[in-house]
Amino acid sequence: MVDEVIEARDYVAQLINKGWFRHAVGERGIRRIITLLRFIDLNYRRCSANLDLDLLINLLDDYYNTEGRIRYFVRELMRVQGYDNVARQLINAYPVLPPDLREFLDKVAKSLPSDATPGALVEQAINELMKELESFRERLISIVNAARSQCPKAYNQTS
Repeated sequence: MVDEVIEARDYVAQLINKGWFRHAVGERGIRRIITLLRFIDLNYRRCSANLDLDLLINLLDDYYNTEGRIRYFVRELMRVQGYDNVARQLINAYPVLPPDLREFLDKVAKSLPSDATPGALVEQAINELMKELESFRERLISIVNAARSQCPKAYNQTS
């Protein structure tokens, strides 16, 4: 049944582009047909998802809370332990770290001057991880903004 619905959707989408069909149905009819096509796209296309705007906004709020806790934890850890002490522990643990973490640290180390201190490695690694968090936040914000633009009457909350 889903395949038949998608096939019918594709056929109607082709008809919309025909001048004679637009004239016969009228602009109001075309707008309503497009609404139905969007509904089909959201609900019957494979791998589609329909997310609630409130869920996305709550997810963004949760992200902000988590990011704040991570930043606070890292700042306090560095204050208590010191960058050089954490760097020594990290260097000692390097051989047993998972490959993706070793690769990440290698990339960070290559970006530093050869005479950089071990503490600079940790500081730069933290900065790179924070950039990754910020990148994730920007992607999440773009998803929320896209959902808001499609749901203009929805509850509007800013973080």
